Amino acid sequence: MPLRKFGLFSSVVLLSILFTESCVIGNSMNLFPPTAKSEFEEKLIAGKDQEKIVIIAIEGMISDEGKESFFGPASDSMVVRVKESLKRAERDPDVKGVILKINSPGGTVTASDIIYQEIKKFKERKGIPVFAGFMDIAASGAYYIAMATDSIGAHPTTVTGSVGVIMSGINVKEGLDKIGIKDQSFTSGPNKAIGSPTTEMTSEQRKILQSIIDSLYSRFFEVVKKGRPKVSEGRLKEICDGRIFTAEQAQKEGMIDFIGYFDNFVIELMKHPKYEGNPQGSPRIVTYQRGKVPVENIYQATDTKGNPISLGIADKILGTGTSAKFLYLWDI
Repeated sequence: MPLRKFGLFSSVVLLSILFTESCVIGNSMNLFPPTAKSEFEEKLIAGKDQEKIVIIAIEGMISDEGKESFFGPASDSMVVRVKESLKRAERDPDVKGVILKINSPGGTVTASDIIYQEIKKFKERKGIPVFAGFMDIAASGAYYIAMATDSIGAHPTTVTGSVGVIMSGINVKEGLDKIGIKDQSFTSGPNKAIGSPTTEMTSEQRKILQSIIDSLYSRFFEVVKKGRPKVSEGRLKEICDGRIFTAEQAQKEGMIDFIGYFDNFVIELMKHPKYEGNPQGSPRIVTYQRGKVPVENIYQATDTKGNPISLGIADKILGTGTSAKFLYLWDI
C-alpha cells in the first residue's frame, strides 16, 4: 500500500475508534457536563433526622484532570470534587458520618494518594467515622483510597484488590520499519525518550522504569499494611501481587470488613463508636453535586463527571493523556 494511502487509512481508523468510543461507550467525552461554575448543592436522598450521613461518590478513573467538554470549560476533576465535598461536610455540624461510594478500577498514582491523604486529614479534624462502600469494582487506586477509611463494606458481587502499579505501553518500531517509517526524534540524553513506542528500549532503561514501579509499589504496600493491621505482613506480601478478589475472598483474607448492600453500609456506620448521632435514628442521607441534577435514591448519588470505568481503545493505543503515567489501576 502506498505510504500516503496508508497514512490516510490509519487516520480514518483512529478517528473511527475515537468517534465510536465517544458515541457508543458514552464516557469518553460529555458534551455538556456540569462545570466548576455550577452551584455545589446538597441533595437529600432519604431520612428525616437532623443528623446527616454524607455520600461521596468516587467513580471511574481516578485523576486530577477535569472532564473535557465539547462546549465550554472542563468540569472539576475527581480530586477537586472529593476535596470540596469533604470541606463542606467538615463545616456542617450536623454531619456525623461519611460513606465513600466507590466504583472505580483505580487511576493515577498521585491522584489516588492525594484523595487518600485528604480523607485522613478530614478524619483527624472532624473526628467522625468514614466508611468505604464498594460497588462493582474497587481496585488498585480505589482500594488505596479505601485504606484511609475506618471500615470497608462491599457489595456481594464486588471485585476488588489489584494492589500494584502499571505503566502501559506498546512498541511499534518493528511495524514502522516494515513500512519505511523511521523515528527522527532529537533528545538531550539517551534516556530522554525512555518508553517511546518508536524505539527499542535498552536494558538500562527497563531497569530505570522498573525501579520507579518498585518504589511506587512499596508505597502502596505500606499504605495497605497500615490500613489492614489485622492481616500479617507475610500474608499481605503473598496476596498483594496484583491479584483481584471477589467480595467473599477479600473478606476471608481480611482485605474488607463486611459484605452487604448500601443499607447495611449505613447501619454499620451508625454502630461505629465514633458515630455521634442516634444509632436507632433516621439520619438524613445526603450527597453533594453541582447543577440541577435530581437525586432520589442512593444509586443516583453519582460522580457527575462520568469518568470511564476503564481505559478506552484509543488510550491503550495512544497512552493516557499526552505523556506516560504510572497508574494504580486494574485494566484489561
